[in-house]
Amino acid sequence: MSAFKVTDLGYRYANSSVPALQDVNINLDAGQCLGLIGPNGAGKSTLLSILSGLLIPTSGTLHFGQNEKTTLSKFVQENVALVPQEYAFYPQLSVLQNLEYFVSLCGLTNTKGKIKVQSVMQQCQLQQVSTQKAKLLSGGYKRRLNLAIALLKDPQILYLDEPTVGVDPISRSAILTLLKSLKNQGKTIVYTSHLLTEVQDICDQVVMLTRGKANYLSLNTQQKFITITFATALSENWTKQFHALPIKVECKEAKVTAYIETSEELLTMLALIGNSQLPILNIHYDQTSLTQYYLNHMEENDSTEY
Repeated sequence: MSAFKVTDLGYRYANSSVPALQDVNINLDAGQCLGLIGPNGAGKSTLLSILSGLLIPTSGTLHFGQNEKTTLSKFVQENVALVPQEYAFYPQLSVLQNLEYFVSLCGLTNTKGKIKVQSVMQQCQLQQVSTQKAKLLSGGYKRRLNLAIALLKDPQILYLDEPTVGVDPISRSAILTLLKSLKNQGKTIVYTSHLLTEVQDICDQVVMLTRGKANYLSLNTQQKFITITFATALSENWTKQFHALPIKVECKEAKVTAYIETSEELLTMLALIGNSQLPILNIHYDQTSLTQYYLNHMEENDSTEY
């Protein structure tokens, strides 16, 4: 079942000469985690605001898979939660006081509200700081409190905007472990982060936004690549020979990168290199990562604009 579907979505801020989003198409299944990546200003926060009902798109449609029997705004209010990059709690209140206040807005009875607060505190490992004022918490605990508040309404769909910014490794691990657990429970998650190792670790789909346009990254985590840097720039003849291989090969000046899926492809590439007798400065063999896809895409699309 589809959690939500975005079709030809666009948004333009008032007095802006260019759209913040244009022709964005996303279809996310329930229980999946979607990673939203891209440079600052690419439209990630704008898209999250639209998905949260905070902004109305100027073009296109947004449809949630389970809101046929209710209005879009009511469905979002009851079933969707946003964990913003900014802290969304009262700094003068303690952790427990913040949770008790926000659970009172969820329409639960007093008994159910208390049970929910205790459950969320345990999920986010906040018990030992429950009486501390929020403003005195470490960055990691502040992020956990941000997430805990969103979980009070037991949302079907959870949006997270840079949820691990400025946190220590222990808190980061705790947050990522919790998100994996939520996904296993059938929760749908949209996750934005500049830490691409996190995105690759927990996400089922990855969409990269650049200049307000969405590009799906089809990432084969089993694919390897080999990069050879020669002492001199490749001649036209050798560039043609590398491109003639039955492998995806990229040649740029003195560097050749080949994307390898089988050991036979690797041997074919190495055989040509050996026969060439070209002087080699460096050989790097590794697994293709989301970071590499991102850097390649930005290089192809002129990252200097960001």
